[in-house]
Amino acid sequence: MVKKIAEEKKVVEVKAERKYTLSVGLKDLLAAGSHLGHKVSKTNPKARENIYVAKDGIQIIDLVKTLAKLDEAANFIYQAKKNGQMVALIGTKRQAREVVRRVAGEAGVPFITDRWLGGTVSNWLEIKKNIKRLNDINSGKETGKFAEYSKKDLSLLRKETGRLNKMVGGLTTLEKLFDVAFVVDAGFEKTAVKECREKGIKVVAIVDTDGDPNGVDVAIPANDDNVKSITVIVEEIGKAIKAGNQK
Repeated sequence: MVKKIAEEKKVVEVKAERKYTLSVGLKDLLAAGSHLGHKVSKTNPKARENIYVAKDGIQIIDLVKTLAKLDEAANFIYQAKKNGQMVALIGTKRQAREVVRRVAGEAGVPFITDRWLGGTVSNWLEIKKNIKRLNDINSGKETGKFAEYSKKDLSLLRKETGRLNKMVGGLTTLEKLFDVAFVVDAGFEKTAVKECREKGIKVVAIVDTDGDPNGVDVAIPANDDNVKSITVIVEEIGKAIKAGNQK
């Protein structure tokens, strides 16, 4: 009887420890160019631990460490979603916008791809008003609320809609602040990272050899300029989000 109870307890523990399993490996990261860092002269001293070697003046990132950190990041986000937390994807640099927008849409999470509006976190109440206004406009269009508007009023409404979409278009599903932010290029999004950290929002980010991996909660050492490198990592994070949603 004692043995049976012990076996049942072990099964429960195994189920509780179940985690997200990566769908990519070292070959995928290598093919995507995730190992190609910045010039040696631009190296952040705190990033040296993630560098394998310098070749032709370019830092080569240790992909074994990249894969390990990607696994940690994906599981961190998987557990967050599993526990009902909200994750937001942030990537406003040109190379990241398309994949961040696409993956966020597929995973059903909020995103920011146009630009980080200062105060998005620190002045959340004001941002929330803009989100409500945009949702009201979109709802009004569906119900025909503006059918009797003059051409001038419709023109002003279109301009306002365009402005609001750039500001908060990817945040329309939010009723409260997100709990975790996944960021493409922590250095490029330094304002977003700073605001999130000050507010207690966890930050998971891709950090290249010119960045400080200690400036975020979970740093994935990888090329954050190459579209292929960004894509393979963001898509993996998206899969982790969807897996967490299912739980």
